Amino acid sequence: MFVIYLGLVFFFCLYSFNDTGVDLSKTIFGIRADRVAHFIMFFPYPLSAWLAAKKELRERTGRYSYSVILGSGILVAILAEILQSLTPTRDSDPFDLIANIAGLTIATLLIFILEKYIDYVWPDRL
Repeated sequence: MFVIYLGLVFFFCLYSFNDTGVDLSKTIFGIRADRVAHFIMFFPYPLSAWLAAKKELRERTGRYSYSVILGSGILVAILAEILQSLTPTRDSDPFDLIANIAGLTIATLLIFILEKYIDYVWPDRL
């Protein structure tokens, strides 16, 4: 599932929405819809990565597992922005990268806070 999620992230980061009628230049609560989409797109990354590899992460990195998840997510976000800059129909924007990192950071903090509950509800099932 995590690999499928990553594939969808890169698809949406690199696909041109010009011909679809989707207007991401509008605002939602005063924030451009494009930035909201980037936030939402990267928000699931930490939970997906944590559920996919939490046992291995805990064994290899111990208490640094959250930092590893956040760092790897930031690398994926940077790679997505670099690939967007190389795509003729897309533009790279530093504010998109900030929105990506904000989604990653908030989701990582939620995992850190809710870890005990998540382990209780889904103990090594996923």
